[in-house]
Amino acid sequence: MSDMTSRERVLAAIEFKGPDRCPIHHCIFAGAVWKHGDKLSKLALGKYPDDFDNQWWARGIAKRERTKGDSLDVVEYTTDWGSLCRCLQGYSGGEVIRPAIEDWSQFPSYEFPPLPDDAHFREVADRAKANPDKFILECPGGFFQQMQHVRGNANVLMDLAEDNEGIHEFADKMNERAVYCAERYVKAGVQCLTFGDDWGSQDSLLIHPDMWRRFFKPRYARVFEIARDAGVHVWFHSDGWILDIIEDLIEIGVTVLNPQHHCMGTKRIGEMVGGRICIRTDIDRQWVTPFGTPEDVENAVKEAIEAFGSFDGGAILHGEIGPEAPYENIKAMYDAFHKYGQYPLTWLNGDTETRSRGD
Repeated sequence: MSDMTSRERVLAAIEFKGPDRCPIHHCIFAGAVWKHGDKLSKLALGKYPDDFDNQWWARGIAKRERTKGDSLDVVEYTTDWGSLCRCLQGYSGGEVIRPAIEDWSQFPSYEFPPLPDDAHFREVADRAKANPDKFILECPGGFFQQMQHVRGNANVLMDLAEDNEGIHEFADKMNERAVYCAERYVKAGVQCLTFGDDWGSQDSLLIHPDMWRRFFKPRYARVFEIARDAGVHVWFHSDGWILDIIEDLIEIGVTVLNPQHHCMGTKRIGEMVGGRICIRTDIDRQWVTPFGTPEDVENAVKEAIEAFGSFDGGAILHGEIGPEAPYENIKAMYDAFHKYGQYPLTWLNGDTETRSRGD
């Protein structure tokens, strides 16, 4: 039995330094908590605990307790940024139906939400000190997706196509907010800064890669540099087809990538980045987890570990759990995480322990 702490395990996986097993990261929507109740709680909190200082489960429980009705009821709400959104009650976010900035004439008078105050960063520092065995990560703020939430999806894409002055000013303002938070989270003692922007459709990037490199890449790089200069890891999540920009993300400092690898081909992504960057897996939640069999789920986990985790590390095991996923498939996923995620990976090619890294 290993005496690795969760923090040591996660760092060893990210840095390819031989964890005792692949770390596990929960992502459980409130709707799944509604649907499966105590048995999901016993599975995810008791049998297979998270290796992170993770707030997802707590948010799901809290949302379940403070709301009434069914997890699939449609609700509307106004965000802190002033946009009106609509979503299913069982999910954490929804679609913008009235953006806060419908027209650029509103931008000069638009009031951004207040930045976190010193008390917030002291709380993060205290939490890091109080939990030395947990891997502490924080998000310094959204960028592309948050811009869409404030301006509207179609509006942002048109703004980029027209290259208007407003979108540049808006992006710079968002970047400054992220820099402010990143600098303070690093000082507070986090091990990782997390970023999440869904850049892909099912089979292509949402904008041309050249536009992404010209407009977004330098702004991401500025924030990532704060973390990397301090020896803090950079975690980037993006759903959809992002094949065109994966190398760019690695170049500007991403050390943990959470792509929707199934839609691009798990083996293909493994051949591209395996051993070079740690992958937080995304067990296919479009088809396999909600509609497959437990055997399908197990095979998807094995494929992901072989592609990303067989380099003396390199994989953080995760599969998003929504209300559509049957309990049997959720259990099969976590069972497979532990069954096949133990090092050495003797199940892989007989007695193969690790593969060579692509340094």
